Amino acid sequence: MSLAFIDPMIIRSLNKSKLRKKILYLLYKMYPYGIYLSEISRRVKSDPSNVLGCLKGMNGRYNGHFSLIELGLVECVERGGMKLYKLTDYGKKIVEILKDQDSDFIESLRW
Repeated sequence: MSLAFIDPMIIRSLNKSKLRKKILYLLYKMYPYGIYLSEISRRVKSDPSNVLGCLKGMNGRYNGHFSLIELGLVECVERGGMKLYKLTDYGKKIVEILKDQDSDFIESLRW
């Protein structure tokens, strides 16, 4: 078990939303490659608007301060007019610290 410091905002954000956590672990699985919003949505079995809310925040429905991009865990890269979402190096480190304690949650995910 690692004793590395994790920003409490990150822990709170991930504990408040299973969908955020699912997206984060999916992007970890895809690392270092990016993936389109519609593909993320299909794989986590959620509506694209909900996925976008987790990634970027959305008005009053999803708090932007707790979004994966705002927390520095995910980045959006434009390539050929398309937006790809990928895990940052910081996000990868956070997942590697948390995945031991989330092993039951990870096993429940079916990609």
